[in-house]
Amino acid sequence: MTRCPRCGGPLGDTPARSRMTTDRTVPVCAACGTDEAVREHRGLSPLPPTDWPAGGRRRLR
Repeated sequence: MTRCPRCGGPLGDTPARSRMTTDRTVPVCAACGTDEAVREHRGLSPLPPTDWPAGGRRRLR
């Protein structure tokens, strides 16, 4: 099973594309893709890959 590099969860059948690169080449799970979109909408900076949690989800509160 392919894992999401952002949270460690499964990527699923239709992964999102991380907003961390301009060409969005890094596939992430749908939940992480949604989190990145919400962060962008709220004017928050994206979480850099060095801050991506290993195996656990970091959600907006």
